Amino acid sequence: MKREIQAFIDAVAADEIQHFTADTTEKDFFKDPDGLMAPLAAFIREQIGQDQLAQATLNVTDTDVSVRLEMSVINLPMQDSKTIGKIMETTDEAELNVYAVIETPDINVSGLRIDALAPATTYVDQAKVADQSLHDWLGLQIEKLQAAATNEAATDVPNADVTKPATKKLATKKTAAKKTTRKTTTKRTTAAKKPATKRTTTKRATTRKTTTKK
Repeated sequence: MKREIQAFIDAVAADEIQHFTADTTEKDFFKDPDGLMAPLAAFIREQIGQDQLAQATLNVTDTDVSVRLEMSVINLPMQDSKTIGKIMETTDEAELNVYAVIETPDINVSGLRIDALAPATTYVDQAKVADQSLHDWLGLQIEKLQAAATNEAATDVPNADVTKPATKKLATKKTAAKKTTRKTTTKRTTAAKKPATKRTTTKRATTRKTTTKK
């Protein structure tokens, strides 16, 4: 099953794509990913048989996870089809492949993972092999999601407990330092005024005695 690159880009832009959507919860997805993805795989195979472009999406409604099966001419999500024209000759013809896609911030830095399962014709002709590839892929993605959830639960609470007492101690030390500085300044000012008064009185007394003798 092939498509001219430009024809594929135009079809995606015009949404000339057959869509299938299903919903599930995180608990059910972790428990039976193969069973939940089976209707999506069946839909994609049906559309390949009709020479149609297709995308099937499983939304995990109580999280921000979505998993898709979709057809493309390159290892890029359909949503990035405009980029294809920048890296491939648009007049060329290419094989359509079936890709598995997962989107969630917890999967990696980019928040998206996409991997080829099989060429479109092989996805139909060798269904068991393709389904095994999807099974292995799903298992790996679920392991990553579970590890991310475990790490988040282990690090969130301790960080909050450590920060609060440190802030209170610093504030107490700064207040004590301000009080000490004010007391020291007051004492030095009082001592300096007394010697200045005594020196002025002595000079005036000496001047008066000298004038009387002449």
